[in-house]
Amino acid sequence: MGTNTKNIIIKNQSQIVSSPSKSLSPTLGIIRNSFHSLLAILITILVISIVYLTQNGDQVLEECAKTSNKNNSKLHTIKPSLLLSSLGSTESSTESTESNSSCDLFSGKWVRDNESYPLYNEKKCSFMSDQLACEKFGRKDLSFQNWRWQPHHCDIPRFNATILLERLRNKRLVFVGDSLNRGMWVSMVCLIDSAILPSFKTIHANGSLNIFKATEYNATIEFYWAPLLVESNSDDPVSHRVEDRIVRVQAIENHAKFWTNADILIFNSYLWWRRPKMKVLWGSFERSSDGVYKDVNMLRVYEMALKTWSDWLELHVNPNNTKLFFVSMSPIHERAQEWGGVEGQNCYGETEQIFEEGYRGSGTDPKMMRVVENTLDDLKKRGLNVRMLNITQLSDYRKEAHPSIYRKQWEPLTEKLKANPSSYADCDHWCLPGVPDWTKKKTHVPLLALLFFVFIVFSILHYERSILQIQEDQDHIHHDHNHHHHSPFTFVKPNLARLQSRTPEILDRFSRCNSTREYSRRKIEWAGVKEKTSRRRKTSESCDVFSGKWVYDNSSYPLYQESECPYMSDQLACHKHGRNDLDYQYWRWQPHGCNLKRLNATEIWEKLRGKRLMFVGDSLNRGQWISMSVIPEDKKSMSPNAPLTIFRAENYNATIEFLWAPLLAESNSDDPVNHRLDERIIRPDTVLKHSSQWEHADILIFNTYLWWRQGPVKLLWSSDESGICEELDGVGAMELAMEAWADWVATKVDPRKKRLFFVTMNREWSLEDEGNCYNEKTPIEMESYWGSGSDIPTMRMVDRILDKLSSKVSVLNITQLSDYRKDGHPSIFRKFWEPLKPEQLANPPSYSDCIHWCLPGVPDVWNELLFHSL
Repeated sequence: MGTNTKNIIIKNQSQIVSSPSKSLSPTLGIIRNSFHSLLAILITILVISIVYLTQNGDQVLEECAKTSNKNNSKLHTIKPSLLLSSLGSTESSTESTESNSSCDLFSGKWVRDNESYPLYNEKKCSFMSDQLACEKFGRKDLSFQNWRWQPHHCDIPRFNATILLERLRNKRLVFVGDSLNRGMWVSMVCLIDSAILPSFKTIHANGSLNIFKATEYNATIEFYWAPLLVESNSDDPVSHRVEDRIVRVQAIENHAKFWTNADILIFNSYLWWRRPKMKVLWGSFERSSDGVYKDVNMLRVYEMALKTWSDWLELHVNPNNTKLFFVSMSPIHERAQEWGGVEGQNCYGETEQIFEEGYRGSGTDPKMMRVVENTLDDLKKRGLNVRMLNITQLSDYRKEAHPSIYRKQWEPLTEKLKANPSSYADCDHWCLPGVPDWTKKKTHVPLLALLFFVFIVFSILHYERSILQIQEDQDHIHHDHNHHHHSPFTFVKPNLARLQSRTPEILDRFSRCNSTREYSRRKIEWAGVKEKTSRRRKTSESCDVFSGKWVYDNSSYPLYQESECPYMSDQLACHKHGRNDLDYQYWRWQPHGCNLKRLNATEIWEKLRGKRLMFVGDSLNRGQWISMSVIPEDKKSMSPNAPLTIFRAENYNATIEFLWAPLLAESNSDDPVNHRLDERIIRPDTVLKHSSQWEHADILIFNTYLWWRQGPVKLLWSSDESGICEELDGVGAMELAMEAWADWVATKVDPRKKRLFFVTMNREWSLEDEGNCYNEKTPIEMESYWGSGSDIPTMRMVDRILDKLSSKVSVLNITQLSDYRKDGHPSIFRKFWEPLKPEQLANPPSYSDCIHWCLPGVPDVWNELLFHSL
């Protein structure tokens, strides 16, 4: 399959029916994203580590690596407040730390310390930026380098560059954002520079990506220029100073492809948003004349951009493998009157910090900070923890630490500017060595690097072992009965109905629940696949056929005429039912970097000679089956057989079949005609009713999605004779059914004899507050467009199950390529099974079908992708 399978299908656990391992995750990585919660947790973490460090001297970090192995068995049960104390070597140290939980890393003051500072010499850091090298560009008062941050009631643990590099061994740490994050990257590189011999380090730039590599450790510390996170006309790492700033607020993929597979990601985005309105482009920079431009309130655009960013993270980041951070805004000192200076002046000429504790100037935007907090809180609810690094307040004190006029100026200064230094003083960035380099002693951790040290060194040490433990638990969850004994779930072995003394009653549309109770927390115990790998079947070529664009091609498409298909469904025959604009038929899918082979009837039938190809699922899979049945063949027949319909090509002894099983598991909606019921009931632990029909097929194409999005589902377990149902939400019920299906796949399928495909979800197209697909006539041209109709928790759950099936199932990743085609739905041009009411006729969008697809159309491309994979 194409390499972007992971780009649309999400990695991670289900969000509805938890596994035992999932209940551990809050204690493994939880750091609340609101400021107060973040402070509270850091208070506990830092005082525990510091008290112990104070008692045990400079070698504690080296000891941590050893003692953590001894405590490994306890790591998965400790609270976050005891995380660092668990790395100590004595019980007394743990006890002492618990009594000193009042230390708040972010609450403190700057203390003058000219004995220990600066940490490094500006001139000796070969990676220093001229934007931050204040001494090089004439600054004589260097006292700004001699301040250290002193939290109230505690000190900061010592830093060991070698240990940090060990923790980063074979890993990528990537800063993403603007020049302030680039300054943090420079700071971190300078900090570890002295620990690496010249022959074991390299640095190079690749467009927007700068990479420092410690070759001995195979570790990289990288910076990627993306000042607005989403795509913009300011993305050139050098030439980005444009007057008319434009953002593609829903486009991030061109940036994000450089972050994929990073182990640690540190984001920021603030400075480049500081204007009342932003111009938003819906369209492409390459074809900007075809796009739609609109000036939108900055805060709203910022919120939309962070939504795009957070959606990308949820879709593409596996939190078991990647740790995520967001750096809070760095303050600007532009109004001297706020700290008692002369009105109209700024940081120019400032040589002392602000000593007023709790000071906060106007150089930060609380509304933007709330947007960030809300975004991170929402991500956490969706199962992804992004930790806030709150550097705002402590940096606000340091009005004297900016470059001011002492930096390289990218353009020659005019005489007018020279006469008024404040007019060109840089009060945004920070001199180095300086605020981004805060340390306690020459071997102590700098402030910002400390945050990473606390969150990365300790977190990696703890987290790697915890994740290993979780993975081991998950690997054995279906085999370890002792594990089941301690689990909050009751595990049910699926697909055993035929072995039971009493055969459960077959569900049909007349089935009813005698009563309904709460979900009993029963979970499917399915066999899994013995292979440890999570890699799915892939094609031998490097081209990703699922990544591309739609190209108008009225010379080769459509592949057939609607009227030529004797088996066309009235649900999909849009032209027959009045659609006169037929441009939707003329679009061809063009993958990037290669071509998709056009369907050839003879070649297809030769591949299928003597075989059964069966589609199993709902009406979307039926549409793909109808598209396939159009393939020309002289001697053909169609033999409907209740839920199973068979198209036969007699010359090839081949069949293309469709089995109606919209929920995969047995349900009361299995009647292929009369299935629109008020109450949906399934047997979540068995697929045997359907598998008896599909088990002898040679090629199976499964799907299930739409029918789980229509409210709660009633569960009637096979072992229950009372007729009492349990109620569960759609995603949770779908997980149970998918696991029963997965058990059948894991135990019955030999991939050398049978090919299995799973078709990803096909969303209902709509535009928030602006209607739906009604009257849409062109595709969406914005590459990497991702709409709101796809259910991300469901995608994550499905992907977790498919991963466990390893190479037994290939994925037809049709979600995003179909998402572009808002014009390809039947809308109002189809047969409706019930008469339309006058109020519906007066409002066509109210009854438009934006789920299914006109034929000829998009499902034809799905079949081209299927045969490409075969």
